[in-house]
Amino acid sequence: MQSLLRWSIENSTPQDGAPSDRPPVSNQKLDPGIIDMILGRPDAEQMKEDVATATDTSKSEDERLAALDHLEMLVEQIDNANDLQKLKLWEPLVSLLDSTESSTEIKVQILWVIGTAIQNNPQAQDVYLACSPLSTLLGFLVPSPSSTLAARAKALYTLSGLLKHNAPAVKELDKPGINGWRILREALQDPEISVRRKTVFLLNALILPATPTPAATQHNPPLLIGSQSQSTVVEGLTTINAPSATSVTSVGPDLHTVDEPNANSPDPIHANSHSAHLQNPSRSDTSRIALEAFGRYDIVDAIVLAVTSPLPYGEDGENDKPDADFEEKAVQLLYTYGVSCQGSFTAKEKEALTQWIEKEKTESGGISQLSERLNLSQTELVALVRRLG
Repeated sequence: MQSLLRWSIENSTPQDGAPSDRPPVSNQKLDPGIIDMILGRPDAEQMKEDVATATDTSKSEDERLAALDHLEMLVEQIDNANDLQKLKLWEPLVSLLDSTESSTEIKVQILWVIGTAIQNNPQAQDVYLACSPLSTLLGFLVPSPSSTLAARAKALYTLSGLLKHNAPAVKELDKPGINGWRILREALQDPEISVRRKTVFLLNALILPATPTPAATQHNPPLLIGSQSQSTVVEGLTTINAPSATSVTSVGPDLHTVDEPNANSPDPIHANSHSAHLQNPSRSDTSRIALEAFGRYDIVDAIVLAVTSPLPYGEDGENDKPDADFEEKAVQLLYTYGVSCQGSFTAKEKEALTQWIEKEKTESGGISQLSERLNLSQTELVALVRRLG
């Protein structure tokens, strides 16, 4: 700070003087540290320093954790996340995560860094997937003395970042030796309810269709857009805010379509982080792959059981009442599966779910109250019930 003040005084001009009163000072005399104070150090330099500190076992645990925490903040910016590859920082991070000498706290922080870097980032997803990380990530979900709640939660965070909108990664869950779907199925019975919530939320995201299907909206009532005296019916929409003073007299058939680029003059695909989706739109469609796995590994049966006969949770299983948040997320998944994806239920699953819904409807005071509790519209809840008929 004193050096910065000294430099400022030496290079300043008196108020009553002219700029020519003092000869210019050569830039060669400027201390690089002073320039860093003024302009700030480049993010790339800070990222390399953070990884160097994190991998330096001579540093204290607190110093290493602080460096990883700072790195996680930097990779929130997508350009910085993609620079991990350019700076050759993926290998040391992955090695540190795989190392048996790394503490659980260090591994949790690395999971946080990686999960932040890859979420909604196809380019970073591809780079990380090339490191064959699934066995390591799923290993955190298998019960063991070192499998802490923080580790399982952050592993699911990183798994979500890798799997969402990434069909190639979802395919690898079914590779020999990975046992990805079995491990996720067992996570629905984790002693910690927060892990169950995260798991069912992830499963729902994986089966969610990339684009709405007619079956997903066929039970929705017509929505009137415009004034009561002059209105237009649009099928399949649940919420649209439109000024009452303005009436819409017609809605074209392409209301939900995206304009295709002109075949004779296609828009260029720039090499940014999302070009993968533009070059291969099917990359983001994980629904079909996940639905096939649901059938092979009885995932729906496990979800129905988790809703209708929930296991106690807590360190000692002291909580034996259903968790409202898990119920909401699980029923939303069942709606996505049964209605949006037109998935089929077995006779046993239909009976268990029908009985549970009837019981909960009675205890809640009616279908309106139950749908509100489950964060579904009445139309959606009725549509799910019909799929159980």
